[in-house]
Amino acid sequence: MRKISIISISLLLLVLTYILVRPQPEIISVSLISETAETTYIDNDSIRIFSDAIRTVKKVRGAVDVGPPTYRMNVTYADSEVVKFSLYLDFKSKSGFLINHSNSEKMVKLKESSSKELTDLLSKD
Repeated sequence: MRKISIISISLLLLVLTYILVRPQPEIISVSLISETAETTYIDNDSIRIFSDAIRTVKKVRGAVDVGPPTYRMNVTYADSEVVKFSLYLDFKSKSGFLINHSNSEKMVKLKESSSKELTDLLSKD
């Protein structure tokens, strides 16, 4: 019985370690489409800002029903996968939300620092 417990705990720790340290897919470009323009970001600083924003989101409870996004966002990963998001930004309060098109009923909130970095980056353009 003790041997089974040790093996179970070891497996659990192994799985948790893998989840925490597994490499995240690398983003190679982000395209933003608004009502008036389309911009593609490929520079390292911009990619880092978008990557951090996507990686550090917080879940929002319940289903959502919102208007048109500030931007439609296409994120291209190194393995050629393209993930589509709706990006909602408030440039005055520097807050934002994302909706992944593959799960369009769930909204995630951008971390405050990520929202600020994104609004600062997009205000330059």
